[in-house]
Amino acid sequence: MPLVVQGMKTAVTGTTAAAVGHGMSRLGQAPVVLDGDELDLIDVMERGGTLGLVHIGPSDAKAMHAYADQCRDLGLEFSADPGELEGGEAVDFLSGAKFLVSSQDRYQLLQATTGLSDDQILERVRVRVTTLDQDGVEVAGHDMDRIRVPFARAREIIDPAGAGDAFAAGLLSGIGWGMGLRRAAEVGSQMTALALETVGPQGYAVNPVEFVHRLEQSYGPAAAAEASAYLLPD
Repeated sequence: MPLVVQGMKTAVTGTTAAAVGHGMSRLGQAPVVLDGDELDLIDVMERGGTLGLVHIGPSDAKAMHAYADQCRDLGLEFSADPGELEGGEAVDFLSGAKFLVSSQDRYQLLQATTGLSDDQILERVRVRVTTLDQDGVEVAGHDMDRIRVPFARAREIIDPAGAGDAFAAGLLSGIGWGMGLRRAAEVGSQMTALALETVGPQGYAVNPVEFVHRLEQSYGPAAAAEASAYLLPD
């Protein structure tokens, strides 16, 4: 079953919205980028249609909570990146999220300031997606085996800027396509490699044929075949 209803758009918010939206657009997605003061999701949907997922990125705490509260009130699935939020403020923000997306350092900070164990956090969110730098990605959640995705092959690491945003772009694109979590994390990891190989957070481009080839090199023919259905349509 797809993780997000096909045909519905993904919205991205916060200070990282432009960078995440850039990556998604390079993969053929058309996200709704909310990087300003536009906080009313009802207005957003009246103009552009129902949202399948809202990715709430780091911003000022008031805006992050406003988006999360609206998603809960409207029954919208949301993905939470708590950024610098700590303690009870972070718990209030992420509770009810479908996905908790963060780096390992940020996740450890979240645990330290909230006093919550991994199991206790997973009582509040459905799935946790944690990037582990060179060790890849870990995905954990309810009623599922823990997934470890190795880091994609990178030709040369030039600039780490934008790597996390590129991962989020790939992950959200894969979810939007209806991929399973392992495949979506693989797409995100391959996007991370592209970002690391170029200068600047949005300096990378995606050549669909080459991207599918590199997915095959990193994760095998099954991953490449599934991605090609979205990146290389007949």
